[in-house]
Amino acid sequence: MQKFEPLRQVNPVSGYGKNDVLVIFGEVFARGYVNGLIDEAKKAGMTVIYGTVGRRDENEQLRPLTAEELAEKDQPLVNVPLECGFDLAKSSKGLSPCDQLKGLKLSEWDKATVDLAQVEESRKAGRENFRVRVQQYLVELQKQIPDGAKVLIAHTMAGGVPRAKIMMPVMNRVFKGTATSSKEFWEGDLGRLCEMSFMDVSANSLSDLIELSAGLRDSVAKNGGQVSYVAYGYHGTEILIAGEYHWQSYSPYLQGFAKIELENIARRATEQGVKASVFNAPEILTNSSSIFLGVEVALYPLLAAFKKEAPDHPVTRKLLAECADLLKPEHSLEALIELTDNYFRSDIIQRWTKFEQWPQHNGPEQMELMHATSKAIIDMHKDGRKLLTAALSEIVFKACGYAMLHEALNPRQSVWWVGHQFVTEAATKA
Repeated sequence: MQKFEPLRQVNPVSGYGKNDVLVIFGEVFARGYVNGLIDEAKKAGMTVIYGTVGRRDENEQLRPLTAEELAEKDQPLVNVPLECGFDLAKSSKGLSPCDQLKGLKLSEWDKATVDLAQVEESRKAGRENFRVRVQQYLVELQKQIPDGAKVLIAHTMAGGVPRAKIMMPVMNRVFKGTATSSKEFWEGDLGRLCEMSFMDVSANSLSDLIELSAGLRDSVAKNGGQVSYVAYGYHGTEILIAGEYHWQSYSPYLQGFAKIELENIARRATEQGVKASVFNAPEILTNSSSIFLGVEVALYPLLAAFKKEAPDHPVTRKLLAECADLLKPEHSLEALIELTDNYFRSDIIQRWTKFEQWPQHNGPEQMELMHATSKAIIDMHKDGRKLLTAALSEIVFKACGYAMLHEALNPRQSVWWVGHQFVTEAATKA
């Protein structure tokens, strides 16, 4: 059984400096979790080496970035495509998993069938292809590592939703409706396909990276440096409920099965002497997480955590003022905090707050309450497109970056939970 390990404090000195390197294994798009780590690395004077997942041409063939695309990216960048997954990989019969789902009607999603034998062929081909590209990437990366550098590799692979047209409409029903059970979806052929895809993209990509970069670790160590790995997990978050910190989780988080394996990969690597840590991050609201309607509700108790931990700190005062200004005059932050506190204390949500049962599937009463609470909070804002979640999300991913940089050199655990108590400490440490 998993053990809950909330991160409370980190070494105030990270141990990284101007001769050291942060490697982004993946690609940076919009503002999200990895930006907090990049900001911390730049503050420390580290060189940041970026990556790309590549692009697909008109024939769906994966390719590196063009000169024009590279010109729009931060440099230096290793231009070897790191796209992971098998949804577009062809089987021996010439069909990819996405090809198998072409023409499927939304009304028939629950009757969808896929040839799992062909899917397994695609999966094997996709992973082998990924490993070849990772090896090519590592050859190019090693050329950019200075002698004696301490290297921190940030695994940013996540998601893995198959790119079949039917998939997102069905997942919208699962995550944004009350009539479609996540258990029903997960146990059908579409769910089985997603489970395999999530596992390879979110978890097995870290295993491949650690295994294939053994030569890089040896080379860096011979030159007086060190390689560490960090990865972004999710396994619920510790937030303030009824004045105390308690673990809670968004449900249904179907990628959670892959996130558990991500943790296990870090544990196994640690047992083999590799410095690898997964940081289970608090919920934030980004472009990629917006499908999870209600995921943002867990962000609002962060306001209560700031009021509890550092009520008079300038950061707290500034944050509260900015957030209050986004609400309609008839609503207050106190009312918002009370609303979310009642939500997390409710009998319904408490039934979906079982650490030992995570990740839990959804239920109609839980989804209805979550969506109603989400809508009620959005309606408290002056502008439904300008939510408190933007400022709160930025504070969260900055705290996660701070935690990673200050823990990675000599990690005390292979898995950590970054909760709201730590977020307030990181934000008000100055």
